[in-house]
Amino acid sequence: MKIFLKKIRSRTLFSLLDPVRVESLELCYLQALSDNLSIESFVIDDLFGLTEPQGIRPQAVVLTGYNTAEREILKEAEVYKKVYPEAKIIVGGLHVELNRESFRRHDIDFVIHSQDLSVLENVLQFVRGDLLELPSAGVDIRIVAEDGSDLWREGTRSVVDTPPMIRPNRKLTSLVCDRTRYLDKKTVALVKSRIGCPYQCDFCYCKLINGGVHVKSDYHELLRDVLEIRANYHWLVDDVFLASRQDALDYLQAYEELTKAEGEPRISLIAYLRADFIVKERDLLGKLKACGLDEVIVGFEATGNCELEEYNKQTNALDYPKAIELLREHDIELTALFIVRPDYGLGDFSKLNRFIVSNRIDTYTISILTPIKGTKNYQDVSSQLVTNDPKKFDFLHLVLEPRLPRTVFYLLFYSLHLRMLKSRRIRTYLWQLLSEVKS
Repeated sequence: MKIFLKKIRSRTLFSLLDPVRVESLELCYLQALSDNLSIESFVIDDLFGLTEPQGIRPQAVVLTGYNTAEREILKEAEVYKKVYPEAKIIVGGLHVELNRESFRRHDIDFVIHSQDLSVLENVLQFVRGDLLELPSAGVDIRIVAEDGSDLWREGTRSVVDTPPMIRPNRKLTSLVCDRTRYLDKKTVALVKSRIGCPYQCDFCYCKLINGGVHVKSDYHELLRDVLEIRANYHWLVDDVFLASRQDALDYLQAYEELTKAEGEPRISLIAYLRADFIVKERDLLGKLKACGLDEVIVGFEATGNCELEEYNKQTNALDYPKAIELLREHDIELTALFIVRPDYGLGDFSKLNRFIVSNRIDTYTISILTPIKGTKNYQDVSSQLVTNDPKKFDFLHLVLEPRLPRTVFYLLFYSLHLRMLKSRRIRTYLWQLLSEVKS
């Protein structure tokens, strides 16, 4: 049996500069699952020029992508069904998980809406003929009625409460690692150790995945995965790396045990941390730095507590300057994340700019508050949306009417990014990009 595994990407405004270029970790897991079933799989990803192999007719095609790629996924399913009419078209991923009804189309045979990899395992075995009946948990199945119309058997919700037993196949990582980057940091591999998020920020999609069930990290498995990957940096894409002091102590213990067993590992982690953790557990920052924590991505979101309360962020904006200074003292690099709301006025943009300047933040991203399809926020404002184009839900476009004139809003929004041109890291990245173009 042969299958195609394809990551479908939707290009955004920042795609022209490509500041972040990484492999699809999801495809690494899917390829490992295929290997376990002795199924020959072919990874397809246009970002790295990985196209369909010539002369191969797959028995199944698995498609995945982010929320911005919804229409592209549906179009790709239609194309593949025409080219390979006998192949079963399977879609899945985080966006599909909470929006399965949007993918019940004639050209799609299976809609997987679970984090449980055994669901896809069952589907592939069913397609191959190893299973006579497919369990309904975690997957919607298209059934052709006698009159030729489509019927859908809706699967029950399926959640996981333990870390996945399958470790990702790193052939894809090895193939593309030399072409990956996180800004100025080159040769970056993705790793993952946690499912879901223990926090309940209102704007966030992550708290809803896996039925809201959070699965803690296994730091021993994380470090083993990291050590097997040839990369300069390892980007831990968990929604939060360490959610408590005990998490930090568990990670440090796992690192110490690994050092005793195999010698001092040389790793550089990029990971997400919260500002309240940084301030509260400041005494551990030096140890974490010594044990591989190179850079943290911190979601500050807003600079005032009123906004943070509306987001249910459960952090204190008064702690933010201290968190920034603590990272600087321990030589841990920072990428700060901020959100601007459509109802921002001139004073709100000015306040955010003053915060960035006064705290000497060099590397940051600013997103426009965007309700994501599948969340309660999206349902609450659906009647107010000015567009339904998935590509516009990339956090760089207004999907709700702004308080300011649109031109003024966008001018202020993009001008907030100009200060990054003074950043050493950004200048290094731009120089690298220019060198690549010349070569």
